Amino acid sequence: MVEKTINLNQQLNDIEQLFASGHIKKAQKDLRKLNALFPRGKPIPSRFRHKFQRLNFTAKEYDDWAEFATSDKRTELINSVNGLADQNLEPRKLANQINSLQKQWQNLDQHGKTASKEKWAIFKEACEKAWAPCKDYFNELESKKEENKVKKENLLKDMDAFPAGKTAENITVIQIVNFLKGIHDKWKLFSPVPDGDFQNLNNSFKESRNKINQLLEEVEKFNRGNKEAIIAEVESLSKEDIDASVARIRELQDTWRTLGPAGKKLDPEINENFANVCDEFLKIKDKELDESRGLMELIIKDLRDKVIAPGEAELKFSELENLQGTDEQKKFRKAIRDFAMLQKNEKAQEKLKSYQELFEELIESGSDKVSEELIPEFVNGKPEEPMDINEASIRFQMFAGLDPVGPKEMVSRVKFEELKNRFTEKSIDMNEKLKEHFTNLVYSTGTASKKESADVKKAMIKALKKVEQLLP
Repeated sequence: MVEKTINLNQQLNDIEQLFASGHIKKAQKDLRKLNALFPRGKPIPSRFRHKFQRLNFTAKEYDDWAEFATSDKRTELINSVNGLADQNLEPRKLANQINSLQKQWQNLDQHGKTASKEKWAIFKEACEKAWAPCKDYFNELESKKEENKVKKENLLKDMDAFPAGKTAENITVIQIVNFLKGIHDKWKLFSPVPDGDFQNLNNSFKESRNKINQLLEEVEKFNRGNKEAIIAEVESLSKEDIDASVARIRELQDTWRTLGPAGKKLDPEINENFANVCDEFLKIKDKELDESRGLMELIIKDLRDKVIAPGEAELKFSELENLQGTDEQKKFRKAIRDFAMLQKNEKAQEKLKSYQELFEELIESGSDKVSEELIPEFVNGKPEEPMDINEASIRFQMFAGLDPVGPKEMVSRVKFEELKNRFTEKSIDMNEKLKEHFTNLVYSTGTASKKESADVKKAMIKALKKVEQLLP
């Protein structure tokens, strides 16, 4: 009896301590259990009756406070559920919102007094009403899940059928990888599936993929064997006949490019090995080529320095047999063309300079004092009527398409005459016209006005450059 009394006292003290430390729900639960030990007809020991009453009063007081504290919150949750209809949420978001509000309601039940039946009924009805738009969506989603399940099952059939009849000789790594990529993309696309089938489908997918990966490994192994055979052949080539060996290496390099990968880990290593064994031969060849390239550069330099003529340069380059048909030959041909163009430009510049000197003497001193060596060969006879130097220069400037410089009255007259001639002349031979202007200038009379001679000279040089392409 003493032991029971001590135990009861300890339990009451523990409950009191739980209330004091804020563990209200635990205290109320333990107190209810203790109250159950003393139903009607079994009185509480008198020495503990007061303590029982005090603790039960405390528990009820907490219930009252909990109901008061949660009442407004529950009303707020009901209003929130009713307000969902006005938010026009898409079904999934709406479902998430309803679920969140329901969890908040449950949380109030767990940490406070359970809601009254009336309030729970109101909340439940509001949730059911709010859920109505979600029903069709989730029904359709379930149907979609079934469709996706069927599609994934068909993909599994395709995967299982893929390796049939395929060997390392008749399929490539790229084909296998592309197939797997396409399957993987579709597999992700055909989601979601029924929850109960999710794991089984994924396990089947892994099994089917493993079979295809086995085929992939076989193809990579086959490729590795082919690559190793090519490396062995390169290693067996002779370094004595370097030209023949390099030619064979070029062929093997072309073959190498057609071979598929030998696996992510090994392929870089094998490729590096192949490059290294090839380089042993190519470096020997490159050394010879470097010597020939050096000789070619000397030939090009001598050509540009005009030490040798283009024909001699061509002959010397033809002796460099290992450069024939290479990029170096293209470079040499370009150097020949550039030199020819340079010579052409130099001759043109010399000729242009000669014409400029002719014009300068004509403007400064007149035709009588022009040096005979400056007169072009195509000027081979005097005109019937010599033309004034000013008029001849004006007409030449107009022929070149310039607004002429010269005595104003003469410029106006010549412009008018040239305008009339354009309407009467049916066709003009520009080369013959150029010769005519040069003839008029070379055999002109008089001298240019000293006041305008500098401007006329500049204008004539400008005109000369304009007709440069017509100059013989």
